[in-house]
Amino acid sequence: MTNFEQQQRRAIVALGARLYQRGLIVAGEGNISIRLDEKRILATPSGLCKGELAATDLVVIDPEGRRLEGELAPSSEIKMHLVCYRERPEIRAVIHAHPPTCLSLMLAGYGLDRPILAESVVLLGKVPTAPFALPSTREVPESILPFIRQTDAVLLDRHGSLTLGTSLTAALFLLETLEQVARVYYGALQVGTVADLPEAAIRQLTALRRERYGLSGPFIPF
Repeated sequence: MTNFEQQQRRAIVALGARLYQRGLIVAGEGNISIRLDEKRILATPSGLCKGELAATDLVVIDPEGRRLEGELAPSSEIKMHLVCYRERPEIRAVIHAHPPTCLSLMLAGYGLDRPILAESVVLLGKVPTAPFALPSTREVPESILPFIRQTDAVLLDRHGSLTLGTSLTAALFLLETLEQVARVYYGALQVGTVADLPEAAIRQLTALRRERYGLSGPFIPF
């Protein structure tokens, strides 16, 4: 095993603990993967609590989902990850979580497709919600396919979230931003109506995204 793979195993274990501690996943929910190279993907296994993983619990699979290394089976949701890697060659990491505030808003008919905060405009863009698909089936990757070519963050109706990144940290930051914006939005809805940012502010923030922060990946602007 290379030093790089050992580092990535430790990173996934640490991330699983972080997601679990923050309530972004519970029990055996969620899954995390990193593309090691063109032929190997390192992923969390099925059924285990991601907050209590050991580096040796992780499995290595090929781009078709066949297990290459490890004693445990890969997550049944790995199909989502595989379609992301296939459609987006630059992507190195994928996280699927169940952020509770995002889910609460979805259940009430709200999405994260409004420019309500600076983070919404600069970091997230218009976040699409993929239609409900039966978990652990081919319906899930099929439901996200139209969206992952356009953005790095997708909500899954009544299911959770999917974030993609050129690194594990990038995918994590998107997930945390999704839940933070959702939390603020949810809180604001409890006390009044929520207005969008003015058009002029949206234009300025969109320019900041490109010019100051150098963000140029797939993005659905407002």
